[in-house]
Formats: sequence, C-alpha cells, structure tokens
Amino acid sequence: MSEQTAHTAVPRVIAVEDNPADVRLMEEGVAAAGVELALTVYNSGRTAADQLRAIDADAPDDHPDLILLDLNLPGTSGLELLTLVRTETPFQDVPVVIISSSESRDDINRAYEHAANAYVTKPTDPDNYIDMIDATIDFWITTATRTPANE
Repeated sequence: MSEQTAHTAVPRVIAVEDNPADVRLMEEGVAAAGVELALTVYNSGRTAADQLRAIDADAPDDHPDLILLDLNLPGTSGLELLTLVRTETPFQDVPVVIISSSESRDDINRAYEHAANAYVTKPTDPDNYIDMIDATIDFWITTATRTPANE
C-alpha cells in the first residue's frame, strides 16, 4: 500500500487589497463564513508579488487555496499580479477572484483574459460586501471540488 501525503493545513486565503475599509469588510466576511482558515492580507501588489514568489514549491501547506485580488493596486497592478500567479508560481491553478469597484467591461474582459476564475464588483453596501465575501469563501473553500495539486 502506498503512502500519500495529504494537504492537512487549514485553507489559506490571500487577499490583496489596499483599502483598509475593504480589508475590514473582507475580514468580517471571512468570519461570517464560519470556516476555519488562515487569511493573509497584503496592501500592495508589489508586497504580494514578493511574498507569492517566496512561497516554496515543495511546501504545499504554504500554498494559497484562494486569492482575492483587487484590480487597482499601488505599484504592481492586479492584472500584473494575476499574470505572476498564473506563470511564475507553483500554484498556478489556485482560484483567483477579482474583487473590484470597476464595472468597466474592458476591465472585466482583461481579468478573464488573464485567467481570473471570477470577477465580482465590490458592493457599496457594507452588509452586501460581507455577504459577497461569505459566499465567495463558501463556494471556493467549502463547496468547489478542485484537482489536488501535484497530481
């Protein structure tokens, strides 16, 4: 019988968001989801890029299970960061959900062209924002079945 290594750590969610009010709402949405997970927040694309590049390919428990990504970030843009995730990391298949205030059809199309898994416009009502994060966590962490990494 062969031994298999299982991903045993709590799910890791990385949020890249430069607006402190939106970060607070994201944290409330994660809490509302009622799922044990590790949330790491980066407030700039450049910081997120540096940290994502530093994640060890041989340490799957350190790989994110979901990335919540603002489109308009200081320094490295959300699209540049999405391209980095899809081309330069060992977790290229991780779901990336763009969460942006932009409703521009061009922004939405570009996000999908860069392989975003979903694009969500930020609700202006705080309760709706919290509900959106709760639903996003519920779907991508609790409900969706993904191919295990490295198979």
